[in-house]
Amino acid sequence: GHFLVAHSYSFVYNILMKDNQINFTKQILSNTININAIYTIHYFKYGKNFKYKLEKHNFYELVYIDSGNAIVVSNDKKYLLKQGEAFLHLPNDKHTIYTSNNFANSAIISFENKNKALACISNKIINFTNDNKNLLYKIINEAKLCYGDPLDDLDLTMMNKNDIIPFGSEQVIKNNIELLLISLVRQNMTDFNNIAPLLANYSKLVEKILDILREKASSINNVNLKEISYDTGYSISYIKTRFKKEVGKSIVQFFIDMKIDKAKQLLSHNDNSINEISDILGFSSVQYFCRLFKQRTGMTPSNYINSIKTDHLL
Repeated sequence: GHFLVAHSYSFVYNILMKDNQINFTKQILSNTININAIYTIHYFKYGKNFKYKLEKHNFYELVYIDSGNAIVVSNDKKYLLKQGEAFLHLPNDKHTIYTSNNFANSAIISFENKNKALACISNKIINFTNDNKNLLYKIINEAKLCYGDPLDDLDLTMMNKNDIIPFGSEQVIKNNIELLLISLVRQNMTDFNNIAPLLANYSKLVEKILDILREKASSINNVNLKEISYDTGYSISYIKTRFKKEVGKSIVQFFIDMKIDKAKQLLSHNDNSINEISDILGFSSVQYFCRLFKQRTGMTPSNYINSIKTDHLL
């Protein structure tokens, strides 16, 4: 009797639950930046007049200066990196690092990645925020737990795992590198839609226009649609329509965003005043520059300068 009663309750419960069943749709999460392999994780302390040999390899290398300053060479171009700044070498770039009459500490991570978005942070000086530094700090400290090799071995070509490592240690390294790179890409895009030229295959005309804009964005020069029309061999109306259709923004809007990106770099270096940066980039007035900067970044140039910190990693 008890069995029949229990069975009846179970039957009724299943019927009721079937009627109330809710169908959910799962969301497959995409991997925008996926790090499947690393090569080395280093933390070096350079003496005065240190110089490393010129090297070349088929993977990315991120160099961060934690204190002092050093000179990074990439494909014969020199970049002075100060505390809180970083540089990302592209695969197969010839590069080295050296100090002049200074000491310097650096963290270096080399890794494999196939995403084109990293082109926007490659071969230029990158300023690290506190959040960036915290992610890098986690990577370095997890590497100490996961690998037995000293982090200051200049000649290390293969990292060796410890016999016992913390649960999920490699995934912690992987996830934090991915978070760091995503954060750096986002910081270097005043509008996430600007990433489109890095991810898609555009017509030769639009690529030509983008090249012209990149060349002018870092100088006093402003965009001139007549010149672009002449250089590309197409009418102003056609280039405006084609660019907007493929990129999603007008040529002028996109160019202003590029100018603001350059302004952020100059403000990060703290070598020029806001007025000087406005003049260097060819804005008609400092008031106009400040207004555009706030529209695109959500803060004034002064607030942006104040938001930049240079705490040490270790």
